Amino acid sequence: MPSSRVPSRVTPRAGLLALLLLTAAAPVRPLPAQGSPAAPAVATARAVRTTAPVQLDGRDDDPVWRAAPVTDEFFQFTPAEAVPARFRTAFQVAYDDRTLYVFTRMYDPRPDSIVSLLSRRDVKTPSEWIKVVIDGFHDRRSAMQFMVNPAGVKRDATVFQDVQEDNAWDGVWDVAVRTDSLGWTAEFAIPFSQLRYDDAAALTFGFGVWRDVARFAERDAWPVYRPSRQTFASQLGDLVGIRDIGRNRRLELMPYVVSRNVTQAVPGPTPGTVAGWEHPQQQSAGLDLKAGLGPNVTLDATINPDFGQVEADPAVLNLSAFEVRFEERRPFFLEGTNIFRCNGPCEGIFYTRRMGRPPQLASSPRDPRTSAILGAAKVTGRFAGGAQFGLVAVRSDRERGQAGQTIEPATSTLVGRLVQDFRGGRSQLGTMLTALTRDLDDDTAPFLRREAYTALLQGYHRFADRWEVSGYAGRSVARGSRAAIARTQLSSVHYFQRPDHEETFDSARTAMDGGVTSLSLRRYAGRVRWETMTRYAEAGTELNDLGFVTLVNDAQVRNQLSLVTVRPTRLTRRANAVATTENHWTTGGLPTGATLQLHGAAEFVNFLSASVTYNLSNLGNTLCVSCARGGPLLRVSPYHRVSLTFDGDARRAVTPSVDLRVATGDEGRSWAVQGAVGVLGRVGTRTSLEAQASYERRSDDTQPVRNYGALFSDTVHYTFAALQQDILGVTVRANVTLSPTLSLQLYAQPFVASGAYSDWREMTDPRARRYPDRYAPWGAGAVPAGFNSKQFNSNAVLRWEYRPGSVLFVVWQQGRADARNPGTFDAGRDLRDLFYTHPDNTLLVKLSYWLNP
Repeated sequence: MPSSRVPSRVTPRAGLLALLLLTAAAPVRPLPAQGSPAAPAVATARAVRTTAPVQLDGRDDDPVWRAAPVTDEFFQFTPAEAVPARFRTAFQVAYDDRTLYVFTRMYDPRPDSIVSLLSRRDVKTPSEWIKVVIDGFHDRRSAMQFMVNPAGVKRDATVFQDVQEDNAWDGVWDVAVRTDSLGWTAEFAIPFSQLRYDDAAALTFGFGVWRDVARFAERDAWPVYRPSRQTFASQLGDLVGIRDIGRNRRLELMPYVVSRNVTQAVPGPTPGTVAGWEHPQQQSAGLDLKAGLGPNVTLDATINPDFGQVEADPAVLNLSAFEVRFEERRPFFLEGTNIFRCNGPCEGIFYTRRMGRPPQLASSPRDPRTSAILGAAKVTGRFAGGAQFGLVAVRSDRERGQAGQTIEPATSTLVGRLVQDFRGGRSQLGTMLTALTRDLDDDTAPFLRREAYTALLQGYHRFADRWEVSGYAGRSVARGSRAAIARTQLSSVHYFQRPDHEETFDSARTAMDGGVTSLSLRRYAGRVRWETMTRYAEAGTELNDLGFVTLVNDAQVRNQLSLVTVRPTRLTRRANAVATTENHWTTGGLPTGATLQLHGAAEFVNFLSASVTYNLSNLGNTLCVSCARGGPLLRVSPYHRVSLTFDGDARRAVTPSVDLRVATGDEGRSWAVQGAVGVLGRVGTRTSLEAQASYERRSDDTQPVRNYGALFSDTVHYTFAALQQDILGVTVRANVTLSPTLSLQLYAQPFVASGAYSDWREMTDPRARRYPDRYAPWGAGAVPAGFNSKQFNSNAVLRWEYRPGSVLFVVWQQGRADARNPGTFDAGRDLRDLFYTHPDNTLLVKLSYWLNP
């Protein structure tokens, strides 16, 4: 669901003052506004059948629009909740055997002031918008959204779990818009094949219409929508009158062909040298399929998928002990995966980036960068009693390195999910099972686990209209050779070699098993919100074959108090304040984390917004689990962080943003200063430019370097050094929209991170109270070598939807990397070196054709 939150980024005094002011100004239960509706039966709209064709032109002169009833009882929900809308909005609904039609009129006394901006599909701009929401199953938990602005730009999304939104779905539907002397209109034609509904003679849909009035940053809705309730689909009205449209037969095919030209280095006569470059041409073909297996079951499948049009991951420098989690960007793994999400545990055990992952044993730049997916399928649906289910199966191919060895084995993945809602979605019980098997050989068996399985049970129960208790419990097991499981025990997730660990390293072990449990209580609605969460993860839990969970051997308690305004004040349109505490212990009771955070944010009446956050971590006698990279727990000193953000008025042609952060810790020996400046600009109605530049200078006094000595002996030396870093990043995005179906998108990101080490030390007394007593000099005056990591990622994507559902992509991608001048930083020199490096270019053409037999 589109969020109405403000940016969340408080010195202690400012945070406490915000909390006191909001508490004094707002009683717990909001009073009804003058003119707001009493809270009543579900609002209802009626659809009428049409026998004559509807001409989709944005006009209401078709015969059916003279017969269809008009609904116009709209109320604001932003900036104020449940007060009368500024301008009138009206809609009518009609249907025939194949299509649902919705005609909307947005009245405006000044049509010349209507904000109409072009963009590529699914990009929300600060313009006028009208949205139609349809809950075909009428379960008050799910919905589909169809949106358009006065320029004809379409957006669509699905809603799941009442309030969660999935923007990856691209339906095939049509709409016509028109601006006239009364305002503007939108006439929707939504095929029933794009909806999901029960097989019945008479149907009732959940239904809603939302309108955005850009120049006043106002949002209106029918029926009345109350954001303070933290629900969405369950607040929809009813659409009645639809009868005898038959079963929902769905079959969509999308074959595609791809031609790709890539850059490859030709090895020189000696290792590490390049004799030249070659540009081989590659061709491939594939198929996407979507089919209705009965009225309530949908199959999505793909054969030999290609994701060349997807934007590259952002450049990062990772000096931590753990891998970086990147967002999923591939359409097949985004669309239709709502059922596999459950606000935390499901996302932890099912991380879709594991499928088609970069080969784990790659050792050469010429090795494949991803594992090829041979085929994948998703089956989702619901049973007659309302239970929902989902199944995902993926098979990826074996990948070989330049020397012919296996660098990623062929892998099979299976994920299943079953969810049952009760009490109209106010209670839920669900389960999830995952399985992964690898076809290992002699090259991979010593390094990778052979199989991994996970079982999860989760649920929640809402009561008293604003309280929720939720929890989950899961077990996992991962099996492999002794060598592979030994590597797992020594990995940064587990560190069983740690001398003060609760578990003991076992070289004969051939499996890892463990469990995670959690219980939460929260007040989720109203002006005052509160949550307490507990979590316990056993030391042997291993979820990273198909999931992404790095925090195990951990007991956690988190408390959060939030205060939220639901009405504008004399100074602000909306505001919130949050206080959070979080504590961690090992399963043996050793304290490993204690954090306090105070945060406040507001959008002011002039549409500027700001936030401030204060974070104090490592309170008390906090011990760090991963600092010594497998060594004993290390006592860490308090660390303070303050961040400030400022954002301009998004309605303007130029919107600036500023982000400032300062931090200090290790009794003043570590510090960081970071600044970022951004601007979002629009040139006319067709072109937008977004740019952000950031620079961070930081000094970390206890950066782990390397451990020396024999493992499991008392001769191991755990070394650290002071690391001074300079990090420069620039991100630029440009969008040129020639029409709602033809657009050009440009993306570029140069990134430079340099580091120089000093004061090399070894850990001698890891739990000493005094900071200097924890270390002693190491290296006889030498210092570790520094680094200078430079990357450049860019792409240009021309997208043309030449017919509904059928798309031509022309994509140019370029990557560069350089590591010259380690340990020093010079922005001009480093950027020049980066762009003098030979580029890795890829030119791709992908053509797909949508068929609906």
